[in-house]
Amino acid sequence: MGRPVWAVLATLAGAITLAGSASAVNTNIKGRISGQEKLVPEVYSEAANPASRRWVWREPSPLVPAPQRTLAANPSRDICVVALSSAGGTPAEPTLMSVTGGRITPSTIVVAPGTKLVFKNNDPFPHRLVMVGGHPAAFKPDVTQPNTSRDWTAPGGQNKFEIRDELFPSVRAFVVVEPQTVAVSYPGKDGSFGFAVGAGEYVIQAFFNGKKVGKPVNANVKDAKTTLELKEALSLVEGDAK
Repeated sequence: MGRPVWAVLATLAGAITLAGSASAVNTNIKGRISGQEKLVPEVYSEAANPASRRWVWREPSPLVPAPQRTLAANPSRDICVVALSSAGGTPAEPTLMSVTGGRITPSTIVVAPGTKLVFKNNDPFPHRLVMVGGHPAAFKPDVTQPNTSRDWTAPGGQNKFEIRDELFPSVRAFVVVEPQTVAVSYPGKDGSFGFAVGAGEYVIQAFFNGKKVGKPVNANVKDAKTTLELKEALSLVEGDAK
């Protein structure tokens, strides 16, 4: 059942973090993505399909610049950049998944096993979130009333879960459980991202629609106090890693 927001706040005592907040003071890996304008979220593709009967698509106004007519990914919500380590990751702090405006933010998240996700309904009406695919028992349909939340903890092993809303088809999120996850980041409008990690060797990989996209990049952090800036942009359309 849904939990009142005050109960969640009292339990977590301020420990809930926004997924991928990369503004940590000690950010020591910095980089940039490219090609995000060519990625289209599945919910947009489904809505554009005439068989879905969701929208009436009209010819765009010639006054609207061409780049703004493209229904492309929103990096800060849809593209998760992950730092992976062969040494393995540890569960992150309880992470907020905001349900509002016909979306779940973030729409793709990568976590280490044992990470708790808090799905908070910030809309003035109820949602009925459910897990689809091969794992429905892990997240059964349940009504989440306005200003309440429900929790879910990522199980062990490597897996992918898809969360949908039985009441609103545009509400969808992918949760990728990856034991090697050390840190995640969501790029800003300019495509920049960053991590705060300890010394070690990492693989930087982007995820979109619950899948790997683009080529992975190696990053060797020799000192946690020294910033490593990736020379080349992390291309999301070259060498799809899937």
